[in-house]
Amino acid sequence: MPRRIVAAVEDLLFRSKISATADKLGVEVSFPRSGGKLLESLRESPPDLLVLDLASSRYEPVELLREVKSGEATRKIRTIGFVPHVETELIKAAREAGCDRIFSRGAFTEELPAILSGEDGR
Repeated sequence: MPRRIVAAVEDLLFRSKISATADKLGVEVSFPRSGGKLLESLRESPPDLLVLDLASSRYEPVELLREVKSGEATRKIRTIGFVPHVETELIKAAREAGCDRIFSRGAFTEELPAILSGEDGR
């Protein structure tokens, strides 16, 4: 069974980078259209990884993290977020909400193959 990833990412550039890298690695990735659909998907079938664009306005990622990390069926899902490095308050809020690992946008792009394959050191 291929590794399965759910991504709360609306930025088309990052979506295409994630999709292209996942295709090369044989990893299944989905991009639910809303936070509600994403939570429903996570509860029905927890993925190997949840990737969050922490700067997204559509998904309200900090609140989404709180929901994921407090839910019985979802709390063990590994979460990785990426954010512009200047967003220090957002980084702090995401850590407090339970994000397992946070990358700057540049580091996320650089580490993307390792992140999606599960070989990023965790």
